[in-house]
Amino acid sequence: MKQKQTVLILIILFLNIINKTWKDLGKYYKNLVFVTVINAFYYYLCKRHLVWEFRPGGFSWRWLRVYHTFVVTPLLILLYLSKLPSTLSKQIVYITNWVTGSFVVEYGLHKLKMIQFKYGWNVFWSGILYFKMYIYSHIFTYRPVLASLLSLVSIIFLIFKFRVPITKRHLKGSLFFLFPKRVSIPHKYKILIGAFPKKLNNKIESMIHN
Repeated sequence: MKQKQTVLILIILFLNIINKTWKDLGKYYKNLVFVTVINAFYYYLCKRHLVWEFRPGGFSWRWLRVYHTFVVTPLLILLYLSKLPSTLSKQIVYITNWVTGSFVVEYGLHKLKMIQFKYGWNVFWSGILYFKMYIYSHIFTYRPVLASLLSLVSIIFLIFKFRVPITKRHLKGSLFFLFPKRVSIPHKYKILIGAFPKKLNNKIESMIHN
């Protein structure tokens, strides 16, 4: 399972490299931030009621969320936006192909048990979500307020549709829920870090006396 997740991440990275999408990063970085915020908000809002989740399969589930929220999904959107045609008719065909492709890939990932669905979610809802994600990320380029409002309406609809409990107890918890609770630091680095203040003080004292 861990190998499958690694391959998926590497494929997205490879596709961005061969398509040289980094050239459009300055043009679309706001779109990537927008999608990342929406994705992170999903994990916060539904952290005790996740309807869609990657199976860790050897990874820390927190780190897997970080990878997909801050790396994989933004790279996917960058790849999508960098090749988006300028004419409406071509955009319709292009977006349709992307939604269909994403639907097929997610169906395959679900069959490979890399993704799990809960609380009534299924691959068809994922297809609708991909459609909205691609449309809204494009709209955000020209109408960021409209894209944000449409996303808010979608979030409210999904809250009611999948009965996400919005209570104080449900929302309670760290805002850094995506990250590991504890990050261990090797002992030798702790010694090195601890030595910095002493060395700094000695340096200051020598400068004063000189």
